[in-house]
Amino acid sequence: MTKPTITTDVVIRTMMKARLARRHAADPDAFVVEELPIGRGDGRLDLAVINGRIEGVEIKSCSDTLDRLPRQVRLYGEGADLMTLVVSSRHLEQARTIVPDWWKIFEVKAGVRGGLTLRRVQTGWTNPDRTSSGYLRLLERNELLSVLTRHGLDKGLRSASWPVLADRAAEKLPLSTIASEVRRQLKIRVLIEARFSRTAFGALATGGGTSSSTLLDGPLTAAPPAG
Repeated sequence: MTKPTITTDVVIRTMMKARLARRHAADPDAFVVEELPIGRGDGRLDLAVINGRIEGVEIKSCSDTLDRLPRQVRLYGEGADLMTLVVSSRHLEQARTIVPDWWKIFEVKAGVRGGLTLRRVQTGWTNPDRTSSGYLRLLERNELLSVLTRHGLDKGLRSASWPVLADRAAEKLPLSTIASEVRRQLKIRVLIEARFSRTAFGALATGGGTSSSTLLDGPLTAAPPAG
């Protein structure tokens, strides 16, 4: 008799990452990452896909609680284009009262023959509350400066603080440009951190984009880690 799979965070994460990696393996613009810092590091998405948009995946296993979910909903709504909640049956009904309609929801269960099964409970759609400031809060200071430099907006700001740089970007660049530049900088960060084995964010990244160094041709547009 097959031993039932225990639906822990690690098991669910492994399954979801493999699923996303397969889906995006042939896409040279797609990066599948773990632990994406969001809201200037106030939170971290369990998984994220960065390609022509940013899609976050939050996991709530049967051993988790939903205590942090209301705050995570607010935080992730600042910088994700799409959000998916993968939740155990134990928490499903409560979770549906917390997450907004634009989130996709999957119920995860242990399969009768081992493994996990997913059931889509809520379809979801593109985040209607995206803002320039929300996108910019995904970037570190050096990445913000790189964005401004690319658009000729860095004059007098080379030593400015993060808030000053973010204000300049939000004032001078349209939302669509900011969204595109943020995605570009995050992809560069993945490639740099993968090269230097800095964190799980880069070292464990997968997807078709990780096999290309196009973004790093020529001078790096984001500084490598110190040390």
